[in-house]
Amino acid sequence: MCQTWREKNFLINEEDFETKMQETVLPLLKADIREEYFTSRDGSRIHTEYMINQEEKAAIVISHGFCEFAGKYHEMMYYMYKCGYSVFFIDHRGHGYSDKCDVDPDMVYVKSFQEYVDDFADFIEHIVKKRSRTGKLYLFAHSMGGAIAAMYLEQFPDTFEKAVLSSPMIEMRYGSYSMIAVRVLMLLSVVLHWQKKYMPGQHGFDNVNVYETSSAISRSRYEYAFALRQSDKHFQTYGGSYSWGRAGMAASAYIKKHTGDIRTPILLLQAGNDSLVRPEAQDYFVKHTANTSFIRYEDSKHEIFNAGDETRYRYYDDVFTFFNA
Repeated sequence: MCQTWREKNFLINEEDFETKMQETVLPLLKADIREEYFTSRDGSRIHTEYMINQEEKAAIVISHGFCEFAGKYHEMMYYMYKCGYSVFFIDHRGHGYSDKCDVDPDMVYVKSFQEYVDDFADFIEHIVKKRSRTGKLYLFAHSMGGAIAAMYLEQFPDTFEKAVLSSPMIEMRYGSYSMIAVRVLMLLSVVLHWQKKYMPGQHGFDNVNVYETSSAISRSRYEYAFALRQSDKHFQTYGGSYSWGRAGMAASAYIKKHTGDIRTPILLLQAGNDSLVRPEAQDYFVKHTANTSFIRYEDSKHEIFNAGDETRYRYYDDVFTFFNA
């Protein structure tokens, strides 16, 4: 926790969220956020944004989750900035203002998670390292972003001094489908050339509020992100392709194979009521990495940063205690 956290009452509670965002958070973000694009190795245009703290004690790089965008992290970026950090955010390809799938912009499509990792590596080299005032880099990654982060940490062990993995996608859950059924479906998708078709249960943005079945407990935070998604077509990435599903499975296998090679100090934060990723895979990661600590939030869904007030307060306390140590 930053030293002034409790003194200045930074944490926004559920009741005051909308007012605080409009009156305090967004004015600061709008004044200080800068945007920048770069061209990926395959020619895709990748969008990034960042806030440079003139008294930067380190720079935190955020790797977001599946179908997410910067708006879901406005509150978090505000806390990081107010606690003395510069903050860097990349829209992973297929998300936000980065280039989208040519067949359907609502669809998440990659051939391999290595594409994400390559983009992330170029982002670090060409933007983060050039803009950071200290060159001291920390990593925050959530869900799909956690899988990207784990692969990056194995391939680039010297970039980050420490990393927080929040509900990382070491391995996905597959709903009611057995692993055998999933593998058959994925094989069939190759044979039938379904690379750019939605997986079962996945679809484009339909403008339906699904708070009750979402990964958030905080209604105000869900409604804030949903309103942003409704208002801007760039934020309407919503469903995964078969190709993305196969790439995610391959990424999980890669991470498990190379877990022992990851040396960066890591704090892994696990949700006790997570319907999207497998906690057993996270437990495996914690056990087989060299320097990973672990905290579990029993009453949280997948998005711990969108949990109830008490859990969310403890979560940010744990995150900043780790970063500030």
